[in-house]
Amino acid sequence: MIQGKKVTLLPVSDADVPLIHQWMNHPEVWRYMDYERPFSLEDVRQDIETARQEGQPFTILVGDRPIGRIGLNRFRPRDRICALYLFIGEPSYWGHGYARDACMTILAFAFDRMDLHQVELWTLADNVRAIPMYRKCGFVPEATLRQRSFKGGEWIDHLIMSVNRDEFENARQAWNGFVTQASKGT
Repeated sequence: MIQGKKVTLLPVSDADVPLIHQWMNHPEVWRYMDYERPFSLEDVRQDIETARQEGQPFTILVGDRPIGRIGLNRFRPRDRICALYLFIGEPSYWGHGYARDACMTILAFAFDRMDLHQVELWTLADNVRAIPMYRKCGFVPEATLRQRSFKGGEWIDHLIMSVNRDEFENARQAWNGFVTQASKGT
């Protein structure tokens, strides 16, 4: 268990499969995660097993309610780099800061406990909710891969972003100041 300010990250369990199945097939999650086809329950089980073998998958909880999934994968031990993936699957939890808290929590785990140097990700370049959140977590754009996904009759670019230890520290200080000010009601 990894505790954030608003969320808790728990290793994905088999009991999470029906919810993850529902989330991965939600139209917006499906689009922005750039999935190619709908998922069956067996697809989700296989995805979770692969995630366990290749990385560290977590379920995001608010209180005792699961709301999404986050994880680290594609580890490169020599370079101390890995990739991050994240989605909030419960629409009623979108826009309330839970994704940012989950991202900051897993980044603290990656840098403080795993001693990583850098965490990277990619997202669709039109993901207007996620990109500003990733920037607040310290991620910076590295590259745009042009016309990588065909969605809704048009080509969408992929944006590659990364954050290193120093960039995360700056974001953490800003986040801690933001949380302190928010808790004071200012």
